[in-house]
Amino acid sequence: MDKISIVVPVYNVEKYIVRNLKSLVKQTYKNIEIIVVNDGSPDNSQKIIDKFQKKYPDKIKSYIKENGGLSDARNYGIAKATGKFIMFIDSDDYVEKNIVEELYNSIKENKSDIAICDIYDDYEMINRSGIYKNYIPKSFCDIYTDKLQLLNRFCTWNKLFNIELFKDKNMLFAQNKIYEDLRLIPKLYLKANKISYVNKPLYHYIIREGSVMTSSNIVKNLDIISGFEDLIGYYKKEKKYSLFKDELEYLVVDHLYIAAQVRVIKMSKAKDIRKNIKPFLEYIENNNIDTKNNKYLTNLSKGKKLVLKLLNLHCYRLLKIILKLKK
Repeated sequence: MDKISIVVPVYNVEKYIVRNLKSLVKQTYKNIEIIVVNDGSPDNSQKIIDKFQKKYPDKIKSYIKENGGLSDARNYGIAKATGKFIMFIDSDDYVEKNIVEELYNSIKENKSDIAICDIYDDYEMINRSGIYKNYIPKSFCDIYTDKLQLLNRFCTWNKLFNIELFKDKNMLFAQNKIYEDLRLIPKLYLKANKISYVNKPLYHYIIREGSVMTSSNIVKNLDIISGFEDLIGYYKKEKKYSLFKDELEYLVVDHLYIAAQVRVIKMSKAKDIRKNIKPFLEYIENNNIDTKNNKYLTNLSKGKKLVLKLLNLHCYRLLKIILKLKK
């Protein structure tokens, strides 16, 4: 039974860390090490970690470091890991008790380098939950033989990885950047010999006020531009861009042109909308991104299709009013 390392970066999560660690120490797969990296958290998180570490000394390894951000904490955890496989769990989230076992079995049965499960999206603000289901290929294969896999969420935390994927220093999380998953996960797909899937929601992703994806900081949302520059630049360097052009373009439309732009529109004053979204529009124009005819746009939900239409018609103020009414 192979050892599996679970890296948990911690920063200001005293409200959530008990639930998180409880879900990890109760895993049905027993050969695990839980690497808890306190990234200079000023709250009481470490006191809680110490209690768990004392109770489960064979499972939990606790480390404290100066604050360096999420990517730095994950990279620190990779350096400390001794397992053959590794996964990353955000400290405000939690998991089903069989997530490790299910993902590990999938990797062993299919001889894959990455195993991925479905996700519970738990909206803390409205006390509601939904399920995100991955696109699953007919066979467990690499990204080249089924490119649609690239359209699944590129989050880090619903996946189990062969730790050898991270031995290349270029395959670590980008320091001092957000959208760090976007910058790395699609690169790892190129390196993986095979990707397999568990058709079950096993990870609880907590969507809460103050998280990056709900942040009211306009500058943070603009950082997705450099994230795509990083990712697409890598695909071009590896001479893979033309092979995955449609898929990468769709990711830009979905995550940058629609999702990030909508967040900026929502938080902008009406008179400032065009100024604040100008970097998005310049990126789309300068990189010849097709926001109308990409073959995957039919995959968008009805709501996103409406948003896309309004964005393409430059109806930004109307969109802001609709979003406000919807809220």
